[in-house]
Formats: sequence, C-alpha cells, structure tokens
Amino acid sequence: MTVQAMTTEGEKPAPITSLRRALAVLGDPWTMLILKEAYNGVRRFGVFQRNLNIPKQTLSLRLSELCRQQMLYRQYLNANAGTILYFPTAKTYDLQEAMYSIWLWHRANPSPVDPLPFDLIHVSCGKLLRAAYCCTHCGEPATRESVTARPTPSGQQEEARQRLARRNDAAITAALESPNTPIAASLIGDIPCNEVLYRLFQGPQHLLALARELELGQAVLRDRLNKLIALELVHEEKQGRLAVFSVLPRAEHFYPLLLSLAAWGDRWCNDSEPPPEIRIHDCGKLLKARFRCADCGGWAGRGTIRFEPRARSA
Repeated sequence: MTVQAMTTEGEKPAPITSLRRALAVLGDPWTMLILKEAYNGVRRFGVFQRNLNIPKQTLSLRLSELCRQQMLYRQYLNANAGTILYFPTAKTYDLQEAMYSIWLWHRANPSPVDPLPFDLIHVSCGKLLRAAYCCTHCGEPATRESVTARPTPSGQQEEARQRLARRNDAAITAALESPNTPIAASLIGDIPCNEVLYRLFQGPQHLLALARELELGQAVLRDRLNKLIALELVHEEKQGRLAVFSVLPRAEHFYPLLLSLAAWGDRWCNDSEPPPEIRIHDCGKLLKARFRCADCGGWAGRGTIRFEPRARSA
C-alpha cells in the first residue's frame, strides 16, 4: 500500500498531543499485551509466546522494538550466554497507572475471554483493588467533567499523519475475537480509536469535525467509530444531516487510561520539549493523578500492590 500524507502542501499539521506521542511508542496491538506479561513477571521468549499465542517472528520484532525504545532490556541467564531474559525498565514501570487502568477496566467490563487471569491486591488493606483515579492535590476523582485539557503556547507541531488503511493491519489481531469482547490492552493498539475517545471525552463532535481535527479520512474514521459503537463506548445521534458522536457511561473506565498514557507521554516522549498540552483539575492545580483505594483511601503503587493468580470457580 502506498503511504501518502493526509495534508496537502502548505497545510498546517495538527497540533501535537501528549497522548499521540505516547501512542507512537505503545500503539501496537501486541505491545501492551507483551508489557503486561513483563509487568507480571514473564522474562523468557518462550513464555511470552505461549501465554500470548503470538507468532514467533512477530514477538521477536516487538521485543526488539521495545528494547530499542528502552521499555525492556536484555540480560543473559548465565555465563554460557545461552538464554536471554527480558526485563522491564523504569520507563515501563512508570506505566503502572495505565496497567491498573486496564485491569480495572476488565473488572468493570467482564467478558467470556479472561485476558488478565490475576488479581491486584492492595497490600495496605489486604482487599481486592477497587480504586478511583484521583488528583493527588485535592484527592478528588479525575473525570471528564473535572479535567480540562488545553494546548500550551509552545506551538509544537507534528508531521502530517500518514494515511491509514481502513483496517489497521494487526489492530485487532490480539484485540477482539468478536465485537462484544472488550480487550482494553489491545484497544490501545489502534491509535485512532484512542484519539477519537480522547476528543469525545472533551465533548460531543460530528464526523467532519473529528476527521479534520484528527487528520483522518472519513472512511477510516467511520470504521473506528463503528468499532467503538460495537463496544458500547460511543453513541451516534442524528442531528439533522449531521451524525454527532459522544461517549457512553461504559467508556468512563477508559478515561483514566487515556489520562495516564498522556501523562506518561509527558514524562518520556517529549524529546526535551515541554509538554504540548496541560490538563487542569477542578481544584485549579495541574493534574497529577494516581489510583486511590476505595476501601482504605491509600494510594496504589508498586510498593502497595500484590499480584495474585485469580481463583478459579468450581
């Protein structure tokens, strides 16, 4: 397929966003699934391959790219240098809020497929994690109603988006066995889906406005919107000749994931530039958010979360 730029000569590219920068690293349907396994203690190539049922060549390419992005590093098992182990870096561990978001998404949206067969226990209270994504300044939840995103005066621009196929070649390879099987970790692999949701969390929009803001062809955008509608994340309403789209309540658990990815992009993907946008909580402070346990009120983090295999029902 020939790759063409969406913008014409002389047309100004869309403003860069922290989310798009983060998704440039993570926006592959296998990447978050591989990182999830690494986060849960998997280190060997064969175990990654078995757990994810991923083709070996695909896994090899993804692991190499994750090492290049400094998300994983290679280490030999012994002096004979026969086996390579893959370890997460600080850059990967800093994705903890996104990992918790994915797990909490699946707890809130159970499906026949169990992609995360472990539980998160909040060590401080010993209970299964129930948590809200909260501002660390005031302790109140960070929701689409309480957070305002606005671009900074830096005027950073990105290169024009490459033209996308209507179906991102592997966008659903590991993602959805059917339209009714929500796999949040793999939904991240489709960059336009996340950008559409991020825009709609800021308010309803019609098709032409979304296509213009995101530099997406209408056929590609319509395909992604249909996918989000099938997942019951987005609602379509006719207003005269316009189709207006908005997020549904089911999508609310996805908002912390997008916020945490954008914040991660601020920390790791800006190439020494300042953040291209800021997010402000209703308390008036720049948003710095973490998950807060609903049972004891303590903050969730690497030192306070324990992974446990999920008990199987009889």
